[in-house]
Amino acid sequence: MDCNEAIAFFEPDETYLLSTHRNADGDGLGALLALAGMLDHLNRQFRIIICDDQPDPRFSFLGGFDRIESCSSQQGRPAFDRVVFVDTPTYDIRRVGDVALMLAKEAEILIIDHHAGRGDWADVRLVDSEASAASELVYELAKAAGAPISQDMAKQVYAGIAFDTKRFKFSHPDRAVKVCAELVDLGANPEEIADVLFARESLETMKTLGVALSTLELHMDNCVGTLVVDNETYKMGGDLDIVVDHAMRIGGVEVALFFKEETQGRYRMSLRSRGNVDVNEIARVFGGGGHQRASGCEIIKPLEEAKKALLTEVEKRMPG
Repeated sequence: MDCNEAIAFFEPDETYLLSTHRNADGDGLGALLALAGMLDHLNRQFRIIICDDQPDPRFSFLGGFDRIESCSSQQGRPAFDRVVFVDTPTYDIRRVGDVALMLAKEAEILIIDHHAGRGDWADVRLVDSEASAASELVYELAKAAGAPISQDMAKQVYAGIAFDTKRFKFSHPDRAVKVCAELVDLGANPEEIADVLFARESLETMKTLGVALSTLELHMDNCVGTLVVDNETYKMGGDLDIVVDHAMRIGGVEVALFFKEETQGRYRMSLRSRGNVDVNEIARVFGGGGHQRASGCEIIKPLEEAKKALLTEVEKRMPG
């Protein structure tokens, strides 16, 4: 992978805005924090600003977590001339929130991403759809830039990869485990990271899971599972990442669809597949995207219409 253009992007001695998508997850936050470590080495000024009111506290064990700011905490709206977006192919306001309003008119933009499909124009694009996570790309960039990989950076990148691959199940796990083996040698502790990210759940999460499982339905000869949480349940604040995986544990299920009502009548969907159906193709029909086996999208329709629309696209792609 050629990182030269991305390295050159950081040559100007200016203040850089680093950001990621709405609902910043383990890969987005891990990539941002590791990139911050690289910029510390390059002696560059930067600010990490995301559109969420606060970053997910699950990731507070990562070094530098307290450097993450929220758009809502800004006095006025600063404008940045040099901007980096990680883990998103687009900086559309629907994807990155009000951070999109913090770009100067002639801002120069670097995108670091691993999702398939075309994204927004940028001055520099460091994109590899064969990478396991955006965090992996930041790791490769830091090495190419000659930045020493500190223990904190190793931990941040490992957490980002482990989270985005769902414990090395999706998104090129063969590549992920090779990189993570290097990160362990550099100080990442896999037991600690696995315990924090995957072995602890809040009471709100367990209640949310219970509600979601009560809505479980099977379709297409029990090959497709659907789960739903309404807006009232969504506002409980549970971790929703684990929910869709429960539908995939049912024998014979090839595809799972999880409908989360973020606001009244507005659903964000998580799509999972065992691999015979490309859910990235389905997500892109609705303006979303991701990977062949794990993707997401958004739709503004009543629940039954949203279900019908998604299930129709799944049925078109079911094998046999």
